[in-house]
Amino acid sequence: MTGDETLILVVDDNEMNRDMLSRRLERQGYRSMVAEDGLQAMELVRAHAFDLILLDIMMPRLNGYQFLEQAKTDPALRHIPIIIISAVDDLDSVVKCIEMGAEDYLFKPFNPILLKARIGASLEKKRLLDQERRRSLSAGLAVGIQDNGAPADSFPQVTALSAGIIGLGSLPPDEAAHLLNDLFEVFDALAGDLYHTKLPGGLYLAVGGAPTPRDDQAEAVAALSRGMRQQVGGGISLQIGIHAGPAVGSTIHGITPVYHLWGEALEGAERLRLAAPVGGLLVSAAAAEPLAKYYTLVDGGLVEGLPTYCVQP
Repeated sequence: MTGDETLILVVDDNEMNRDMLSRRLERQGYRSMVAEDGLQAMELVRAHAFDLILLDIMMPRLNGYQFLEQAKTDPALRHIPIIIISAVDDLDSVVKCIEMGAEDYLFKPFNPILLKARIGASLEKKRLLDQERRRSLSAGLAVGIQDNGAPADSFPQVTALSAGIIGLGSLPPDEAAHLLNDLFEVFDALAGDLYHTKLPGGLYLAVGGAPTPRDDQAEAVAALSRGMRQQVGGGISLQIGIHAGPAVGSTIHGITPVYHLWGEALEGAERLRLAAPVGGLLVSAAAAEPLAKYYTLVDGGLVEGLPTYCVQP
C-alpha cells in the first residue's frame, strides 16, 4: 500500500485540528478527507474506501465512542483501523476505546513523530492482515484439493460478482432471517445457470464462465447485478464488486461433495466489494467494457492496484 493510494479520514469537530492533520498527512504522501463529527464520518466511510481513521472523542451529534461502536460492529467497516486522537486523557477512556476495537490512542497535543509512526504501523498491519486473509482463502481451498486428490479445472477468463447485503443488523433477528432467505431465493432465480453460492454474513457470490464456459459471461453477470440492485430497499442495500480474470475450480470432498471456484477473479471481486460504497458497485477495468452497455461508469481510482470504475448508488 503506497502513500498515494492510501486514503485517511480525519474526524474532529475543531476546524483548525482537521486542517492541521489533513495537511500533515498530505505532506507525508497520504490522501485525506475530513469530517466534523461522527455522523458525517459515518456517511463518508460508507461512500469511500478508507485505509485508516483518525478519530476525536468529544463531538456533537455522534461522538467518537458512538462512531467507534458502530464501525466495529459493522462487518463492512470493522476492518478499518481507527486511531483515537483526543484531549480526553484519562485511563478509563483509553481502556474503553481499546476494548471497543481502536487500534491506538494518542492524547492531544500529540507528538507528530509518534503519530507518524503509529499511522505507519497501523497501515502496515492492515496491509499484512488483508494479504493474509486473501492468502488463507486461496491456500485453504488448495489444501482441500491436495488432500482429496481431486483434479482441478483451469479457466483463463471468468467474470465474478461478490455482493454483500448491508442493513440486516438493524432488524430484529427473525425479520432479518426471513428477509435474507427471501433475497437469496430471488438472487438464485436471477443467477439462473451462473455458478452461485451463499456465504456467511449475508454475502453472495456468482461467476460467469465457469464451470461452464460462456461467451456472454460479463453480460450475464451485469444483468444479475442490475436485477439484484432492484430487489433491495427500505434500509437494506448492497455493496457489489465485479472483476474478470482467471479462476480454478474443483470438487471438494466432504460429507457432501461441492464444486468450488477460487482464483484472481473471485479474490478481486471480493476486494472491490469491500471498497464499494454502500448501495454502489465497483467494477475493475478488466470487466468494465461489457458492463458499460448497462451502466454509466466513472473513474473509481485504484483499489489495491486494480484500476476501477464506479457505479454510484
